Amino acid sequence: MTERGNDERSRVPSHFLLVPGPWRDGQAVVLVLRDANLKCSLSSGQPIRAGEVRVQWVGADGLAAFRWGARAPTPVDLQAWVAKQPGAAVLEVGLRVDEAHAELARMGRALRDAGGVVVRAEASGAACDLESWIRVFDAKDLAQTYRLLVAVVGDTESTSTCGMHLFDLPEAEISGLDAVSAVEWIDALCLYQLLEGPALSSGHTFRPDSGHERQYIERWPDPVHEAEDGRHNPFGIWRILDASRRAVQAREPALMLMPSLVSVLHAAETSAGRPLSAREVESVVAQSCAVAMELKDKIRLEKSRGYADLEPDLAWEQWQIVRRTNHLGCK
Repeated sequence: MTERGNDERSRVPSHFLLVPGPWRDGQAVVLVLRDANLKCSLSSGQPIRAGEVRVQWVGADGLAAFRWGARAPTPVDLQAWVAKQPGAAVLEVGLRVDEAHAELARMGRALRDAGGVVVRAEASGAACDLESWIRVFDAKDLAQTYRLLVAVVGDTESTSTCGMHLFDLPEAEISGLDAVSAVEWIDALCLYQLLEGPALSSGHTFRPDSGHERQYIERWPDPVHEAEDGRHNPFGIWRILDASRRAVQAREPALMLMPSLVSVLHAAETSAGRPLSAREVESVVAQSCAVAMELKDKIRLEKSRGYADLEPDLAWEQWQIVRRTNHLGCK
């Protein structure tokens, strides 16, 4: 996601795609997309504008990165095709995947007709063939878009999504369930956010359907991906928790810290020249200014800023995650 200076209103949501093909330089890709009536140019180092596509570079470094789709390995024949290509283009796309369906379908057709076969969303690491890309964006179906582009990852402890920042939304994570049940929960929460646009806050409850007990949700910073990683979600992750693990009560109206707690803590550490102690973080929280507002307005302002702030009640623990992932240069 691209931000311009400190003017929140100028933020242009953008995402990156990796597209292998027969192209050997960026200008070739520019011409392909211009022929499809898309605003496309080589990267100039300037912030992208809404509706633009910028070709960052073309090289062979990313050709090994097409082994996985959002939910399963990519077909072997597709991987073999990728391995034969001279290069892959990195595109920054200033088109929203939940709004610019026609433009993104047109982009897919142009790349396919020029010899492309597959595309990878850098926000999730999920690859898909261009025929599926075209079909999904032609359908203008957000649930299909979610399943095509948002990856599900897990281990023995937890299961989570990766790629919800394509929609300016947090990921979802749940622990202690078998893989099938875990996916049921996180898919339900992500699709609820995407399709119904609820105003969610830490301390609210959620369940996939009436057959499940309600669980609490808490928002945490993305604990896995560093800020420079395209998979880093600046809007954080919803942790689905039972009552014994929750630590935050929902507030109505919501409190919006201004300036953000992340930026104040970053400034305090920069001034001190060292990491802050837990007591110092608590002191910063206690002295921060907050504005009470409707939760929907808080979420709107958060999206205009481009990242989620810390939960004041969890500031110390969450600040350690932000520092470790280098969000806003906070190391």
